[in-house]
Amino acid sequence: MAPLSDFEKQRQANIKRNKDLLRQLELDSLTDSISRDAKNAIEASKPPRKKTKTQASQRKPKGEQVPERRSRRLRGVNLDDKESKEYQEQLKKEEEARQRRQELQELRQTRLYGDFKLIDLVTDKLGALKNEDKVIKKESVKREEDESPVKEEDEEEISNDDEVLQLLKQLGDKFSAGDFYEIIKKKSIDYNDKVLASKRKEFDNLKVFERFDPLDIRITQERISSINFHPSKTDRVITAGDKAGHVGIWAVDAKSNNEDEPVITTLKPHGKTVSRIISRGPTQILSSSYDGSVRLMDLNKLNSNDLINVSHPYDLSLSDVAVSDINICKDDANLLYLTTLSGNFYQHDLRVPFKQIEPKSFLRLHDKKIGSFSINPNSCHQIATASLDRTLKIWDLRNVGKSTFSELDLDEPSPHPYGSYASRLSISCVDWNSDNRLVCNGYDDTINLFDFSGQDGSDKIITEWSDTYQPGIKSEDESLEEIPENFKPFTRIKHNCQTGRWVTILKSKWQESPIDGVQKFAIANMNRGIDIYDQKGQILAHLSDAEKVGAVPAVVGMHPTQNWVVGGSASGKLYLFE
Repeated sequence: MAPLSDFEKQRQANIKRNKDLLRQLELDSLTDSISRDAKNAIEASKPPRKKTKTQASQRKPKGEQVPERRSRRLRGVNLDDKESKEYQEQLKKEEEARQRRQELQELRQTRLYGDFKLIDLVTDKLGALKNEDKVIKKESVKREEDESPVKEEDEEEISNDDEVLQLLKQLGDKFSAGDFYEIIKKKSIDYNDKVLASKRKEFDNLKVFERFDPLDIRITQERISSINFHPSKTDRVITAGDKAGHVGIWAVDAKSNNEDEPVITTLKPHGKTVSRIISRGPTQILSSSYDGSVRLMDLNKLNSNDLINVSHPYDLSLSDVAVSDINICKDDANLLYLTTLSGNFYQHDLRVPFKQIEPKSFLRLHDKKIGSFSINPNSCHQIATASLDRTLKIWDLRNVGKSTFSELDLDEPSPHPYGSYASRLSISCVDWNSDNRLVCNGYDDTINLFDFSGQDGSDKIITEWSDTYQPGIKSEDESLEEIPENFKPFTRIKHNCQTGRWVTILKSKWQESPIDGVQKFAIANMNRGIDIYDQKGQILAHLSDAEKVGAVPAVVGMHPTQNWVVGGSASGKLYLFE
């Protein structure tokens, strides 16, 4: 090893001297502490790691381990003891009470049979029947509340509801056939651009009903599924149904003892979604439901009568066939048409007591749900249907034969088809006006207008189509015939129809008998408004109020003659534009 140089010797001596000095000052531990603090600061600046749950973290704290369920032997209970027998009786009572509650809940969702007074169908603020013991006649099912006497406040609520019903009865006494002269007369005027401008100005002046706060006009307990605007002009009545089977009635212009609250009463005539409400005459209102029933409510007699209970004639296991839509033939107010969620059609004469549906009268129109249908106002033997199978079809009820288009293995008859229109996605609704124009909309986010008036180069007038016309197009399966896609809309309007889960499906509806002669239809707008279009596809109005309309008025109804529009929301509230 080579000897160290003088410089290296001096350097080694300096190192040793510095170490001795640090050892005397105890700075080594301080240096280590600084290093540890710096390392901890670096670790703290890093994002924390997610801790994975381990089996140890889920362990229960130590202590006496007691089983959650112990047998009577472990609890020291003697089966012969009086205390044990009382315990068994208590368990039995609790189980019976649980079964009663479950059965009662199922009964609340089933359809009603028979006739009732409207006061018996009045509900409380939670949507339960106040007089449930009168409606649900089953000895083995009784509510615990029925065992206690009626409270004074309950008696007061019932008397208030009776007051509202009596006001409705007074309105019914005031109605007469002359009040609906405009509907009967079918007045018409020339329609041009000047009329279009005046209509737009008229609708621009419509405002939300100001007498009450819209938040106070809650007509049903659940999401509104159907609306009907009564034809009366002076004593206006609006009826709405919801998805739980409630039907609310609002006497818009009536005044009760409490002038700060709207005259509203809510009934529960159905067990499931109220699919459609229509007026029949001055005092009668018909409602249909997914529970398979159609009921008639008489505002004059304050009764709710059982008209139809639909059961499938081919499959007796299907006790309830959901009714998706109903309509009354304008030529004969006693002829009721209805469609079902299973794709069937049925017509019934209201003058004849309803019995079990005969197979030959239960017609097959679609293989999937019929969401809506409409009767030709000029020819009641022609109907148009909109279905989940993505088609709109027109039928002639005069010619019924074997179903040659259905892929279902059912021996069901079908009426004669004129043709169809195929959409990219399901079609939600179809409606027919007196000028032979059809409107439909669906999930493809379009509103389609069809013209069968025979004017302006449109399709041949539909009332003149030959009743011997046959499609005659064979499908891949030679045993079936395809209904031709021979309908084409003359105009298509872009419209957002994506309602989602919590908003009722948007449906466009014509005004029934406009007194101004301008054919128009209304449809809800997802931006909390209502759009009005004429039969040429020109927009007349966009009704909205950012301060008062707090939700999408998805279900829309127009007064049959006057330009008043009402919309219903998912919270059961109404927005009336007048």
